[in-house]
Order: sequence, then C-alpha cells, then structure tokens
Amino acid sequence: MDKVSKHISYAEATKSQIAVRFGLDNTPTVEQFLCMKDTANEIFEKVREHFDVPIAVSSFFRSEKVNEKAGGSSTSDHLTGRAIDMDADVFGGVTNREIFEFIRDNFVFDQLIWEFGSNKNPDWVHASFRRGSNRMEIKRATREGKKTKYTPYK
Repeated sequence: MDKVSKHISYAEATKSQIAVRFGLDNTPTVEQFLCMKDTANEIFEKVREHFDVPIAVSSFFRSEKVNEKAGGSSTSDHLTGRAIDMDADVFGGVTNREIFEFIRDNFVFDQLIWEFGSNKNPDWVHASFRRGSNRMEIKRATREGKKTKYTPYK
C-alpha cells in the first residue's frame, strides 16, 4: 500500500506522533483503507486540484488506541478512515478558511469542522465523507478549559 490517493501516501495517512511516542500500532484494516481512499478522493484531492498547491494532512486514520491517547471522540470518523484534517498554513498559498469555504460551498460531506483558530481562519479544517450517507453538518470547535465544544457553524 503505497498510496491512499494521488497526493497522499500511505505513510502520511497513517503517521501519528502519538503512535510513535507510545509504540502503538496505527494500521488500518482493508475496510478502513477503502474508506480512506474514498475520503481522500472525494474531499482532499478535489481541494488540492482546485487550489493547485500542497496541503498538509495533519491527521487522517487513527487506531482506537491512538485516538484514545489523542483525546479523540469514541465516535470519531478518524477511527474508520472517513475523516481528514487539512492544514494549508504549513505550505501557504491558500488559507484554511478558503479550504473550509470551498468544501462548504461545493462538496457533499458528512461533517465539516472549523477547528479552533480565530474568526478569520481555523487552525485546521476537519472534513469527513461517508459514501451514501452524508449529513452535511457544519460545526465549529472551540475550547472550554480542557474540553472541546462543538457548536453549529454560523
């Protein structure tokens, strides 16, 4: 398994500093890998093609143990390979806000989340895709103490 999609390598999609730090396995099953391919091709590659600039993948697949250590939700779509976190700030050329608005205005998705940041630009963009059952939920993640709060995006 060399590639998840044209611009995402298998290593990039499964890389996790938490997995490395704690010696955890972060290998997807075949089913999870197929979901990753769907998400990459239906979301990431279309964004990448539109803006024609490199975009960093800050988180994609997470095994249960990695997700638990990351403090992720037990129902996170990262667990199934259906969610990807993108960060345009790493390479520049486009903003996270532009990615968020492009997905919001042009794609079918399950969830789109403006992750933290300011009112002008999120720190990263979370997008998920479920073949045939997308809810088109748009949320904003903020911190309240050590907890993450999700509210409808306005």
